[in-house]
Amino acid sequence: MANKNTKALILTILLASLIAGTLDGLAAVFILAKGQAAMAFKYIASAVYGKQAFAGGSEMIWAGVAFHYLIAAIFTTLFFILYDLIPVIRKRAVLVAIIYGIFVWVVMNLLVLPLTQVTNTITLTGAIKNMLILIVCIALPIVLMRYRYGQVQSSV
Repeated sequence: MANKNTKALILTILLASLIAGTLDGLAAVFILAKGQAAMAFKYIASAVYGKQAFAGGSEMIWAGVAFHYLIAAIFTTLFFILYDLIPVIRKRAVLVAIIYGIFVWVVMNLLVLPLTQVTNTITLTGAIKNMLILIVCIALPIVLMRYRYGQVQSSV
C-alpha cells in the first residue's frame, strides 16, 4: 500500500512541478521578456554561465529551460514537505498560496540570485509584478495540487 501511495505522491509532485514550471515559464516569456523566449531562458542560464549564456545558442536556451524546471521542482517538493510538517498550511489555499509565492520571491531574489552571476536590481514595481506572477503561476498550482492530493488520499 505504501508503494502505491509513494508512486502517487511522486507523480503528483512531478505534475505540479510541470504545471507550475510551464505557467511560470510562459509568464516569464510573455510578461517579463515580451515574447522573447530565447532571451528569457538565456537569462536563466546566465545565473550559472554568466554573460556567455547570451552569446550561446540553443544549448543555453535548453540549459535555462532545465534550470527553470529544476527550480520549480525544488519549490514544489519543498511545499509538499512543509505541508506534512506544518498543519496550519492545510487550510485556506489562496492565503497559503499568497504567502508561499512571496516566500518563493524572497528566496529567489534575496538568497539564490545573489549567489549567481545574474545582475538583479529590485524595484518596487518589479517586485510586485514578480510576486504576483509567482503567486499565480507557481504557488497557487502547487498548493492546489497538494490539497487535491490530500483529498484523494483521504478518500481512498
